[in-house]
Amino acid sequence: MLESPAVAVLPTNCFFQLFANKLFGPFAFCMPLFVACSTIGSANGVIFTSSRLFYVGAREGQMPMVLTMINKNTRTPIPAVIVMGVLSLAYLILSKNVYSLINYIQITYWLAIGAAIAALFYLRKKMPDAPRPIKVVPLVWPAIFMLGCAALVVIPIMAAPKDTGRPFSSFTVVVQKLFMVVDDSKEE
Repeated sequence: MLESPAVAVLPTNCFFQLFANKLFGPFAFCMPLFVACSTIGSANGVIFTSSRLFYVGAREGQMPMVLTMINKNTRTPIPAVIVMGVLSLAYLILSKNVYSLINYIQITYWLAIGAAIAALFYLRKKMPDAPRPIKVVPLVWPAIFMLGCAALVVIPIMAAPKDTGRPFSSFTVVVQKLFMVVDDSKEE
């Protein structure tokens, strides 16, 4: 029988390891291994996805065209991967510790995702009859998701306002530079 969560949390900082010890017994050592595999898989997906997002944004004329260059053999968008590496190093230099780095990336990421969801509402209002590859009929789901994004941005800001100022400033500087670099007179 499992103990109450309040009693189980007391002896350790890692609640889930203690929970796994109680639940799985001798096989509890597998939990950290599964968490590590999940984390590595997630990081792998983010690395591939983010560089491709830069590539597609440049291909559509929303980012500098240099990001559309790809390697002939591997079909990898090398400039986009380099930009992601430089941005990652910049975040690493700006952070005091790993928790600050997590906050920087989390706030910037959820701010960008929230902006994309806000664009969904804006485009639905501005161009209601435009053809869409995916049409979300009940807008309650994007609204709930946008509230979650807002919470993931606002809660860290309220918890540590000084530490979370940098992600906002870097995000706004990048967006301003993007508007200066990208030519908005793209031919249709």
